[in-house]
Amino acid sequence: MNKKSKKVWWVISVVVIAAAALALWRGAFFLEEEKAQTGEDTEIAEPTLPAAEIPDGALSIVDEGATPNDDSDDLAAIQGALDRASKEDKAVYIPSGTYRLSGILMVDGVSLLGDGADQSILMSTNPENGSIDVEGDGAVLSGFAHVFEKTVERGNGANDKNSITVRSATNFKIENLKIDKSSTAGIFVGYESSKGTISGNSLQNTGADGIHITNGSTEIVVENNKVREAGDDTIAVVSYEENSQTTQDITIRNNDVGYGSKARGISVVGGENVTIENNKIQDTEMAGIYISVEKEWGTRNVKNIVINENTIEHTGTRIAGEHPNILVYASQGNIDDVKFNGNTISDSVHGGIGVWGNGEIGNIYFDANKLENNKGLATNFKSGTIHSEGNTGF
Repeated sequence: MNKKSKKVWWVISVVVIAAAALALWRGAFFLEEEKAQTGEDTEIAEPTLPAAEIPDGALSIVDEGATPNDDSDDLAAIQGALDRASKEDKAVYIPSGTYRLSGILMVDGVSLLGDGADQSILMSTNPENGSIDVEGDGAVLSGFAHVFEKTVERGNGANDKNSITVRSATNFKIENLKIDKSSTAGIFVGYESSKGTISGNSLQNTGADGIHITNGSTEIVVENNKVREAGDDTIAVVSYEENSQTTQDITIRNNDVGYGSKARGISVVGGENVTIENNKIQDTEMAGIYISVEKEWGTRNVKNIVINENTIEHTGTRIAGEHPNILVYASQGNIDDVKFNGNTISDSVHGGIGVWGNGEIGNIYFDANKLENNKGLATNFKSGTIHSEGNTGF
């Protein structure tokens, strides 16, 4: 081959390689565009957790004796700041840094505020006794992370092992927190707490439910939270027969949950007047939405549950569990007046929707829901009075 021919072939090779590189780049670009449009992605985006607004006169835990980023125990100093703030009607400020807690921290009607979950970190060092307990009226937790240095088995499910425990509190706010690891629940709301908001939090690696609302608590709003890798349900409303009243008037909306969680997505196991709307639920081992009365746990009846415009995708992944994406189940008691409106239910492992059990199941309504790409039975209605209108894929 002469020099001129070699030069021509060299130019052709460069052009081919450049064209191939351009094609690969365009393919990757349009794939990312498609993912952006469809929501498909293998990575879990971290939510933005902003700093809290610190009011003038707030007590800094550092000024009260806490020392960041060392091995000392800061529990006494932080509790002292909270106790003083309660008497002086002030907020408590957590400056950037990591502070260690050897036991339970009590927040009684006080605002505990940080510079953001990636900056202000409270680390509990005792896995058996590490909860932040919220009591009183008007408490606020905002703008920090609470993590456990290590965890233990869930065992008896003691509330001392929760990340946050709300005890008979009223008008409380838990917002923009990062909760990483707990031996039991991430956020536990009980003891007839009322008028609370849980919003904008990120929870992961909990030993029990991500967010658990029970013991007759009322008027609680759970919104815009992300829950992943929960050891049990991601968000649960539960009422036990032994409770003095039913857990009720709960709103669960705009949450993004699942991502390898070990049981159900959003559940009502005993409760009344619960609204579940505009949530995204995916990749849970058991049903994405679960409405139930359970003899095994002695739970109360269920009445007036509204489930609107949720997306339930690829749930019930546990092979032995055989849960459909949505399950209404009663092993005792009564379930009545449950309405499913405008939900999208897709990519099931064991079926789309199931209604069954030996308890009494009354009126279950399905209106304008869409079932697609389901394995197993699209619907499996063994119990109840089923009302169905305007659905697709049934």
